[in-house]
Amino acid sequence: MTIKVHDDWDLSEKGRKDAARHREKIDEHIRKNIQDVISEESIITKKQGKMVRVPVKGLKDYRFVYGHDGGAQGGVGQGEGDPGDVIARRRKKGDGDRKAGNAPGEDYMETEVDIDYLINIMFEDLGLPYIEDKTKAETLIPVGWKFDSVSKKGIQPRIHKNKTLKETIKRTAMLAAEIMDSTGCPEDDAYIALSQSQGDFEDAVEIIKMDKLDRSINPGDIFIEDDDLRYKQIEEDMVLHSNAVIIAMMDTSGSMDREKKYLARSFLFWLTEFLKKTYNNVQNKFIVHTTDAHVVDEETFFKKGEDGGTMCSSAFDLAGYVIDTEFPTNMWNVYVVYISDGEDWDTAKTTEAIKEVLDRKINMLGYCEIDLEESSYPRGMGYESLLDHIRKEWVFTTSTEEGTNFYKNDEKHFLACTIRNKRHVYPALKHLLFEKRKV
Repeated sequence: MTIKVHDDWDLSEKGRKDAARHREKIDEHIRKNIQDVISEESIITKKQGKMVRVPVKGLKDYRFVYGHDGGAQGGVGQGEGDPGDVIARRRKKGDGDRKAGNAPGEDYMETEVDIDYLINIMFEDLGLPYIEDKTKAETLIPVGWKFDSVSKKGIQPRIHKNKTLKETIKRTAMLAAEIMDSTGCPEDDAYIALSQSQGDFEDAVEIIKMDKLDRSINPGDIFIEDDDLRYKQIEEDMVLHSNAVIIAMMDTSGSMDREKKYLARSFLFWLTEFLKKTYNNVQNKFIVHTTDAHVVDEETFFKKGEDGGTMCSSAFDLAGYVIDTEFPTNMWNVYVVYISDGEDWDTAKTTEAIKEVLDRKINMLGYCEIDLEESSYPRGMGYESLLDHIRKEWVFTTSTEEGTNFYKNDEKHFLACTIRNKRHVYPALKHLLFEKRKV
């Protein structure tokens, strides 16, 4: 980000207000339609911090339309016309030659947003439930202290501007010193080269060596990098820096068709991105399974496709082994999240495996079952899914949102839900990361 000084702000004040109002409208519409926005399939292929294009329904990007077709129909400029006359509208290709439908169209525009921005909107009041202070907690602040700390992790509303600018200035000064050492140039030239290269060290050195310095550039420009960002941390958030691990598990068997796998990956994508953004000391483990389970890296987890049978118990058995060998529950907050379509060769065996995981006193077990409204693998009469079997073993309180059900057992810290379409992804995330005040 470049910080520049302009002398003509007064001339652009109205335009800036209009732009700010338009941004507020876009923000409002994204917040109202967040369930549709986060279900865009293109988003989960992006990396954190990248820009993604999302449709914003109900808004149009207005622009001036000048005369066309030789000016025969009037427009901007000289010519006939009275106040209130309608300026000719551009005809779409094929108008008059094709039959129109009887349904009204819907205006929308596309806008670019940062994935971090979507995370800030989605999870403003959410966090890890049932979290505890463990013996390896990174930071513990006694209750009652009036103390604000600064961290490299946080959400946009808590950014510490002064600290961020100080870090940027310190880094820029260090880069300028290195450029001076490498090239023997004066200090002012080093800063100009950094401005000219938009903060890139190697390009700045090359500019000096190739004698391509543009001395008309303001040497005071600075460029904020991600590592410069500093965030305010308030007192009640400090307990959330306890060590935690999320074991994310997904069924990749043949019955998990393309749409089911997309819903599973979308749900787990937002879950892991939120945790990486919000917590300093959270680790992620990824497990996939068919009849056998395997620990994989994050990239493989979100791209892996397999075929074959389904043995859900294999995932829970492997999760138990990972907990025992790497993340003992007396030292770690352990969260296990599993997602599948509920088809299982041996639901009784899986139920026993789930009991063994819960007996380790983990902080939470979350199970999301994908039951599409229209599926390429329809369930027959008398079919019993894994969730059906689980609900016979434990007592849950039930709630409903957006036409699907959510289940909670506070005694066991066992949460479950059903995802039937893309609009259920966000309610499911809220169910597993419920508001702190409800804990």
